Amino acid sequence: MGEILELLRTVIKEIREDGFEPKVAFVGPKFAEKAARYLKTLGLNVYVIEELNCDAIIADPIFLGHLRKASRRISLEPLREEKEMWEEIREIGEL
Repeated sequence: MGEILELLRTVIKEIREDGFEPKVAFVGPKFAEKAARYLKTLGLNVYVIEELNCDAIIADPIFLGHLRKASRRISLEPLREEKEMWEEIREIGEL
């Protein structure tokens, strides 16, 4: 779970460095299931959108849709795939 918090902090930092203030997170239900407490801790207003599934969009609501740099889309899928890969490697090592 630490990877999710680190990923969120990095995305928020990048958006701030571009001169925006991320205040909202549009998240899919799977993303919300894994990261809801982190999103609240980071002070983001969270909106669950079914179509995003395991993705999230972190954004400055004032500029959302107007400027590309005002938001970032992130996904938990690569983290899940990496975790599965390492589990397979451990299993092979135990043989």
